[in-house]
Amino acid sequence: MIVSPQEMTSAIDSYKLDEITDHNDAITDTCLRAAQQKVLSYLANRYDVTAIASMSSSQPEVADLAEIIKDIALYYIIRRHNIDLAYTSVVEVYKEHLNYLEHVAKGTISLVGLPTRKEADGKTPSATIAMGSRPKRDFAY
Repeated sequence: MIVSPQEMTSAIDSYKLDEITDHNDAITDTCLRAAQQKVLSYLANRYDVTAIASMSSSQPEVADLAEIIKDIALYYIIRRHNIDLAYTSVVEVYKEHLNYLEHVAKGTISLVGLPTRKEADGKTPSATIAMGSRPKRDFAY
């Protein structure tokens, strides 16, 4: 896992997180895993998500992704607890991150330093559209 529950302190104070999750690290862990899966699902077409998932949040290449994962996990935690702890700002950050990830998935933004996805033959997959027409057939008898 890229982010551990102990690393959530850059997104929320420890005492607030403990109160929201009833001092249960399993809730934080579950929300972090769900957030990581959501983020990696956006990256799956272009990047090697297996390699990324095994990276540590201390590596510079995943620092930005780690913060996105934390913010999305915080959204899940607050949604679970249904509180007003800066709810609108958390939702806005969540939407902003999803917009960013959509651009990454479309290829308009690239994440520097992350391993790209490779096909079985070692080539990077291309996401091009093939256009053309089918062969013409003469069905006249």
